[in-house]
Amino acid sequence: MRQRKITLGFPDSTGLVNWLGFSSAAAAVLVLGSGPLQREGSITRIGMVAGMALTLAAGLYYRRHYLKPASTRGWPADLETPFLLAIFTWTLFLLFKPLLPYPIIIPAMVMAWITLRYYWSAALPAVLAVLVIEVELALTGNQAPGEAAADLMVCALIATSLHLFPGGRLYKHKLRGERSAAITKEANREQASEMGLAGDEIAAPELLRVLDNPEITDSYGEQTIESINRSFELQLEMIRLALDLTTVAVLWLDPANENLRLRYLATTRSDINPGPYPAGTGITGALSETHQETELAGVRPSHPRLPYYRKHENIGAIMALRIPLGRKDLEIAESGRSGILCVDRQRDHPWSDRERRVLRLTAGKLGLEISGCRQLLNMDRERAAIHRLCHGLRELNSDPNLDSIFASSIKAVKAQIPADLLALCLKEDDGYQVVMAEGRGVEKVLNRKFTLEEGLVGQVIKTARTLPANGRYRGTAPVFAREWSFDTDYRSLLVIPLPDEDNIPIGCLVAASASAGIFTLNRREILEIIAAQIAIKVKLGQAHEQLSLLATTDGLTGLANHRAFQHGCGVMLERARRNKTPLCLILGDLDHFKNINDRFGHPFGDKVLKKVAAVIADSGREVDLAARYGGEEFALVLENCDLKGGLLMSERVRDKISRLNLFNGDKQVSLTISLGIAVFPENCGDQSGLIELADQALYRAKRAGRNRTIVWTETDD
Repeated sequence: MRQRKITLGFPDSTGLVNWLGFSSAAAAVLVLGSGPLQREGSITRIGMVAGMALTLAAGLYYRRHYLKPASTRGWPADLETPFLLAIFTWTLFLLFKPLLPYPIIIPAMVMAWITLRYYWSAALPAVLAVLVIEVELALTGNQAPGEAAADLMVCALIATSLHLFPGGRLYKHKLRGERSAAITKEANREQASEMGLAGDEIAAPELLRVLDNPEITDSYGEQTIESINRSFELQLEMIRLALDLTTVAVLWLDPANENLRLRYLATTRSDINPGPYPAGTGITGALSETHQETELAGVRPSHPRLPYYRKHENIGAIMALRIPLGRKDLEIAESGRSGILCVDRQRDHPWSDRERRVLRLTAGKLGLEISGCRQLLNMDRERAAIHRLCHGLRELNSDPNLDSIFASSIKAVKAQIPADLLALCLKEDDGYQVVMAEGRGVEKVLNRKFTLEEGLVGQVIKTARTLPANGRYRGTAPVFAREWSFDTDYRSLLVIPLPDEDNIPIGCLVAASASAGIFTLNRREILEIIAAQIAIKVKLGQAHEQLSLLATTDGLTGLANHRAFQHGCGVMLERARRNKTPLCLILGDLDHFKNINDRFGHPFGDKVLKKVAAVIADSGREVDLAARYGGEEFALVLENCDLKGGLLMSERVRDKISRLNLFNGDKQVSLTISLGIAVFPENCGDQSGLIELADQALYRAKRAGRNRTIVWTETDD
């Protein structure tokens, strides 16, 4: 029962649509054979081609988007593609036949490919359609019989050659192998879903309940199903032989609890209907939550039937039992998706106590196997998920820099979920800022600040709760703010707080996807674990930046300290040397600053230093370096600046400082500064020499009367 074959029937409402489509296409064959394309009139020709094209396109679109997987479809859905393709190809052939030499070659190749690509059960209707068209054209006088025979002969020769050619045989074998593998894989996936061996249906232990990567899930699920298949087949055949039974079968409800599917079978009979069958069919309808088994002896035609037999004959006794599931599988059992073990024999004697016990033990053994496989599969998934989680957390530990933490946070989340949008938000005062974002539409919010009063992000930061609770997004509630709304095609959304050690959010993680149902409970739990780690890393990164700032910044003025000046000056000088551009160094010293400290006190002196530092910082460009060199001394390193530019900058600073309005109480305090300049590479080519020359120029300015700028070239050597 592990490989499905084409069977007649209407398994669901889709079957009626398939029959109607197939019947319409068959009618088109008869119309095409009547010869409308052989008659005059371009409208008729264009209409036929357009109609066939629309039929083919609609059929293929419907097949792709609305039909069930290939393993669950029956006849005529499996014939639709080759049948429509053959009709459309022959329509084009008849249309262009009068215009092109030897046009039969192309449709003949198409027909040969159809017979090579599909099983004969699916390709035969396409071949018959072409045969009917050609014969009908000959019978109605629209085509000479010899011409029709020639067309069919060419098709047959090309198809036969392709089948006999070694490459063609290999290709056909490969295609059939791929098709068989695809059908088996789809059947295994369907069976895994029915038995609770897929997705969130696994009852996970207390450690972590995580939905694993779909590729890993499929791989583990297929291996598990294959293991169950081999074990069940052996056990069913063994119990059939031991109890001299006609058939031992396992039926299983599908996820929708609508149909029973025949999953395993050991039998001596050949009249097997593979199903599926409506739930509660025949003897299975006698089973319920309180009635776990039922039996019949001396079966009569009026008694409940076994759903998988086409003929209700040669049956003496029947027994059906529910396959019990373990404690950890109660959720699966409560959903109604449990298995049913059905057995029958020709003897009409009642079932003995020994036989009942053997069958109950068999059902229990089958249930234990499923439970055991489910637990093993869950352990494998947990191990793979924990591995990915550890990998993501390792990414967070790679660099203490905040920008690196933001980037690695997004990378860690992307490794867990197929999100179309990810954003990281950090709280700032009474609002928050989007510090990192990836995905469609992020340019609207990246690096922008928002208040906490609107949007889901603000609510999450205020309430410390993940929203929306079900992970679904309907496109109505604003995520950030109403004026920055996203596209409404996002169907899944999760906004997760980033909690600190006191469980107070320092921001949040935003994840959105265009696919529905992405944020299952398992994925939500693992994302919340990652969010907690992100919060820790962000706090550490912020502390690291504060320490770095303290190590490189003067605590009083906010300018670079002496250590940062030395490092920065060296870097800028090396860049100037590499780019062959000038660099100007200005050293300044406040005039008579000791007198200010002595007369007005150090607190006032500190206030003066802050004012001067603000002037120097505002005067420079972003590429320049402003520093407190020490005490009342300051420095400016001007990148890509020559002597002329340095003089202009120096005089601007000196003028602004001399015009500062400084008051100690009601008494105004005047302030001036002396400055010295040295230029690379004109004056010196190394850092220590350049600083020494600028200091000499400053000393010269002091000796010359203060409140002035002196360039080293103007001083005495």
